[in-house]
Amino acid sequence: MLNGFVVALLIVAPIATAFFSAASLGLDSVVSTVLAAYLAAVANLGLTTWLLSPVRAVDRTGLVAVEAVLLIGSAGIWLRRGRPLPGGPDLEVARRILADPVVAVFLAVVAALLAYELVLVFATPADNWDSLTYHLTRVAEWMQHGGVYRIPNAATPRMNEYQPFAEQQIFYLFTATKSGALYAVPQYVAQLATMVAIFGSSLRLGFRPRAAICAALLFPMLSLVALQASTSQNDLVAASFPIVALYFLLGSSRKLEPLLAGIAIGLGLGAKLTIVLVVPVLIVFALARGRHVVVWALTGVAAGFAGVGAWGYAINLWNTGHLLGYLGTHIDVPAYEEPLHQSSYATTVDVVYQTLDLSLFSDSLIRWLWIAGIAAGLAVGLLALRRRRRWSALLLGIVVATPFFAADLNVHLGDAIASLSKDWGFPVRGPGGNVGGLGRSVETAAFGPIGAVAFLGTPLIVLAAFALRRARWQHLVLAATVPLFYVLLGHETYNFFMTRFLLVPAALVAPLFAFFLSSRAAAAAFLAVAAASVGMNVTRDPLRPLDGRNGFGRPWQLTQSQVAYLTDETGVGAAVTTYQKVVPPRACVGVLIGSNEPGYFLFGPRLEHEVVYLSPTNALADAYRHSLYYVVISPTGNNEAVSSFRQSGWRLRSLGGYWLLAVATHAGDARCTG
Repeated sequence: MLNGFVVALLIVAPIATAFFSAASLGLDSVVSTVLAAYLAAVANLGLTTWLLSPVRAVDRTGLVAVEAVLLIGSAGIWLRRGRPLPGGPDLEVARRILADPVVAVFLAVVAALLAYELVLVFATPADNWDSLTYHLTRVAEWMQHGGVYRIPNAATPRMNEYQPFAEQQIFYLFTATKSGALYAVPQYVAQLATMVAIFGSSLRLGFRPRAAICAALLFPMLSLVALQASTSQNDLVAASFPIVALYFLLGSSRKLEPLLAGIAIGLGLGAKLTIVLVVPVLIVFALARGRHVVVWALTGVAAGFAGVGAWGYAINLWNTGHLLGYLGTHIDVPAYEEPLHQSSYATTVDVVYQTLDLSLFSDSLIRWLWIAGIAAGLAVGLLALRRRRRWSALLLGIVVATPFFAADLNVHLGDAIASLSKDWGFPVRGPGGNVGGLGRSVETAAFGPIGAVAFLGTPLIVLAAFALRRARWQHLVLAATVPLFYVLLGHETYNFFMTRFLLVPAALVAPLFAFFLSSRAAAAAFLAVAAASVGMNVTRDPLRPLDGRNGFGRPWQLTQSQVAYLTDETGVGAAVTTYQKVVPPRACVGVLIGSNEPGYFLFGPRLEHEVVYLSPTNALADAYRHSLYYVVISPTGNNEAVSSFRQSGWRLRSLGGYWLLAVATHAGDARCTG
C-alpha cells in the first residue's frame, strides 16, 4: 500500500508541479501553457537527478524530499497568483477545427496510432539495440550507484560521454517505480509536446487552423517518429526542444516567451548535440525580434544550460579533459559500419539518399498508388474548375495526386542521386556503395514516402510560394533548415543510421507541412497514404510484429528473453534465456563485453542483478575484489581474460554461443562488495 502511494506521488508530483509553474506564468494560450509545463516537467527530472547525484541520493527517499519541496513551492506561488488557469483563443480554435470532417478522421487515425504506441510503451520489454547497448545500460548503472556518474570500465564510451538529459528522465522513472517498465515514457511525451508545438507554430506562422492541426497530426505518422516513440532512444526528446523554442520565438511577448525559448535550447543541449545544427535558424528568428528579445533568449539559454544541460559536459571535462569526451562530436561507429567513402559530400549525399524511404511498399502497390493518384488528381481538379480558376484547379489536382506519387517519386529521385553520386566518385549503391538500395524495411525506415516528399519538398514549395509572394520571410528561413542540416550533418562521421538525426529538422519544419494540407482534399490524400505507410511499419516491426508470427505472440505478450530472440544478433536469445536460468535472481554479475553488445539484458527483467563492468586488463582481480561468483565475457577479444578465469578454477560455459559465463567454485548469490 505504502509502496504504491510513493510511486503515485513520485509520478504525479512532477506533473502537478509543472502545471502550477506553467499556470503561474499567466501565458495567453493553452498551447503556451502546455509547452511551458513540458519544459518545467523535464527540467524538474533533470535538475532533481543532478542535485541528488553527488551524494548518491537518487533513491525514493531523496526524490520524495525534493519533489515535496518543489510541489509545495509551486502550489504556493500559484495560489498567491490567484489560481490562474490556462485559456485564450486556442480553445475557440479547437472547437472550430474539430467540427471539420477531414480533421476528425485525421484525429481518429492518429489517436489509434498513439493508443497502439502507448500499449507498446507500457507492455513491451525494451528491444531497441542502442537502448540495450548504452541508453538503458547507463541508466541501470546510475540506479545501482544512486546518481549520475562516470561508469568505470564501461563497455562503450557512449555510456559515459554522450549527453545524459534524456536518460536522466528515464533514471527518475526507474528509481520511482524500482523497475524498467516506463523506459519509453520520455520519448512518447516528447512526441506529444512536439505535436502541440508544431500546431502552435503553424498558427503563429499564419496558417489556417485546419492546415495547422493537420501538419501537427502528420508528424507522428512519419515512420521514424512512430517507431521511435515507444523506445528509449533520445532523438524525439532532442527534437522537442528546438520546435518548442521556435513556438515561443514566434510569439508577441518580448520577455517571457523568449526566456522560455532560450530555456528550451539550454535544456536541449543536455540531450543531444544534433540540435546545434538547427540553432542558426532559431538565432535568425531571435535577431529579427530585436536586441531585447535576444537578451532574454540568451538569459534563458544560460539558465537552462546551467541548471541541467551543462553537467554532462562538466563530467566529461573533469574525467577526460574534453567537453565532449574522447568521442568528440563523432559517432561511436562499429568497424563494420565504417563508410567506404569518407567525405562531407559523400555523407550528405548518402543521408539524402537514405531519406528516400519506400517504407514497405511493393512495386505493385507503388503502381496502384500511381494510378490512384492520377484518378484522384483529375477528379479533384475537374471538380475544382467549377469554383476556381484553371491554374488554381490544376495546382490543387497536382497537390492531391502528390502523396500517391510519393513512393514513385522517391524511386526516380533515388535513381538520379545514385547515378550522379557514381559519376562524382562516391556511389551510394552498387559495388563500392555505402548504402545500397532504397529502404523497403522497417530497419531502414526514415519518414516513409509521404514524409520524404514533405520533408524534402518543403524548401522547394516555400521557395516557389515566396517568389509568388504567397509566403513570408519566416517561412523561407524556416525551410532553409532542411538543406542547412544536411550540409552540417555531412561533417559528422557517417553511419548507416544517421537518418534518426533528421528528426530534429523534421520537427522544426513540420509547421510548414501546412502548405501541402491547406485544402480538405489534399489533407485527405496525404492522410490516406501516410496511414498506409505508418500502419505497415508499426505492425510489421520485426521486433514487435503485431501478427505474432514470430512464434512468441503479440508485442504485449513478449518476455525479455523472447525479445532477445527477435534481435538481429544470432545467439542473443539463447544467451539471455540461459543466463536467466543459470544465474540466481539477486546475484551480482561481472561483465566484460564489447561496445556493441546488449548489456542491458544482464540486469534482468526486473533489474534484479547488480552489474559491475570489469577492467579488460585486470578482470580476474576485479572479480575477486567485488566478491563475484558470475562473470559474463564476450569471447571476442578477451582471450587473455578467459584464460585467467579458467586457470583460476572458474567453470566456463557457453551462453548461446554469444557470451561465455564464468562461474566461481561454490558460487552463491552474494551481493557485490568493494
